[in-house]
Amino acid sequence: MFNRVRRAGADAVAAVLMGVAAVMSYRIGLANFLLLGAGAAAWVAWRQGLLHGRPTGRNVTRPLAVFAGLTMISAVAAVDPLGSLQEVPRLLVFLTVPVAAAVLDERRWPLLVGGLAFSLTLLGLWGILEYAGGANHLDDRIHGPLSHYMTYSGWVLVAVLVVGTHALLERRPLLLVPVVVGVVALLLSYTRNAWVGLALGVLVLAAVWRRRLLLVYPLLALAVWFLFPRSVVDRAVSTFDLTQHANYDRLCMAAAAGKMIQDHPWTGVGPGMVKRTYPLYRVDDAPTWSVSHLHNNPLQIAAERGLPALAAYVWLVASFTSGAWRALPSLAPPRRTVVAAGLVAFVGITAAGLFEYNFWDAEIFYLTLPLLGAAAGRIEEAQP
Repeated sequence: MFNRVRRAGADAVAAVLMGVAAVMSYRIGLANFLLLGAGAAAWVAWRQGLLHGRPTGRNVTRPLAVFAGLTMISAVAAVDPLGSLQEVPRLLVFLTVPVAAAVLDERRWPLLVGGLAFSLTLLGLWGILEYAGGANHLDDRIHGPLSHYMTYSGWVLVAVLVVGTHALLERRPLLLVPVVVGVVALLLSYTRNAWVGLALGVLVLAAVWRRRLLLVYPLLALAVWFLFPRSVVDRAVSTFDLTQHANYDRLCMAAAAGKMIQDHPWTGVGPGMVKRTYPLYRVDDAPTWSVSHLHNNPLQIAAERGLPALAAYVWLVASFTSGAWRALPSLAPPRRTVVAAGLVAFVGITAAGLFEYNFWDAEIFYLTLPLLGAAAGRIEEAQP
C-alpha cells in the first residue's frame, strides 16, 4: 500500500482521501476508513519531506489542541471516568485540520466542491422525496441517509453554504442548482436552528460578495409564504413563542446547564455525562425528563467539560473568524474563495449550534474540520 502511495504522490493521495471523506461524511463508517487512509498517506508525505514548509492551520490547530487537552482532563475528573474516556478517541479527528491545511489547497478545492455539490443534490432530493412520501410533520421528519433530522439538516446547511459561496465567487451558476435543492430540503426539514444558520451564513456571504444578496431574505420569505406548505410557515413563527414545547424545554435545559456549571466549573460533569446527570439538575416542570445533550454548543461544552474548555471553544471561533475576515481583502481568487467558503460555512454552523449541539456530531464534524483546515491553511500562506 505504501509503495502505491509513494508512486502516486503521497500528498496528492492524502488530499483525495481527505476530500472524499469530507464529501461522504454522511456515511460515517466509510468516512472513518477514508480518514485512516488519508492519515497514512499524510504520514508517508511527511516522511518524504513533501509537507515541509506547508501550512498547519495554526489559528485553528492551537485552540483545538488546548480543547483536546482540557477534554482529556475533564474525562479523568468526570463523574464516571471510564464512561467519559470513551469519548476521547474522537479527538483524533482534530488531526484532519493540519492535514487539510497542508494538502487541500486552492488547486484541489474545486474537486472538493464538485463532490460536495453531488452529495448535496443526492441528499437534498432524498429529503424532498421523503417529505413527499409522508415524512412531513414534526413527529416524522426528513433525515435522508442519516440517523437524525438534526444531523441531516446540519450537514446540508454546511454543504449549501460552501457550494453557494463557491458558485457566486467563482461565477459557476450551474452549482446554484444543488444549492436550491438543498435549501428546499432545509425548509422542509422543519429544523429551525439550520434556518438560523442559513440566515447568518447568507449575511456573511453578502458582506464577502455583494450586498444585493440580502434581497434573498424577502424573496425567500415570499417563496415560503406562497409556495411552501403552511406547516413550514407555522414552524418559523413558532421560533418566537417561548411557551412552545421545544422552546420552553431549551430554557429548562439552559437552567439545568447553569446548575451543572455551578457544581463543576473547572472540568464539567465529564464528556458524555450530561445525559446521565441531567435528571439530577432538571427543572421540575421541564417538558423532557431525560436529554442526550443540551441543544447548545457553549452550554454543552461548559457543562460537560468545564469553563476552560468553553474558553478554548470561544478562542477557536474568534481566532478563525477574525483571521479569515482580516485575510479576505488581501487574497485573490481562488484562494479567497476557499477562505470565504470556510468562513461562511463556519459562521452558519456555529450560529445553528446556539440551538443544537452540533460541535461533536460526527457527520458534521468530519465535514467541517477539513473545511476549516483548508481555509486556515490559505490564511496562513497569506501571512508574512
